[in-house]
Amino acid sequence: MSPGKNPIYRVHFRTEDRNYSLLASSVKESEFFGFIEVSEIIFEDINRLIISPEDEALRKEFAKTESISIPHQYLRRIDRLSDGDDVGVSYLKIAESKKNTA
Repeated sequence: MSPGKNPIYRVHFRTEDRNYSLLASSVKESEFFGFIEVSEIIFEDINRLIISPEDEALRKEFAKTESISIPHQYLRRIDRLSDGDDVGVSYLKIAESKKNTA
């Protein structure tokens, strides 16, 4: 990462039947015991020509959210990205979990 650039984190977590992957500029221990606080969520540029339905749904879900406190057991992974310009096409994703039908 270049000096002077703010780090960007990709946080993967699961709640209920959803898997989330989102980008944020701040990830730290929460004031609540056993939680991680994610704040400064980075949304997809609304001036882009194509915005995926998942990104739009999460933009609405987290639009007025200042920070999210996620229990440690819900976290899957936290990645510190080396280059903020290389975050991919979609900043936020929801993936419905597959249920066993066996």
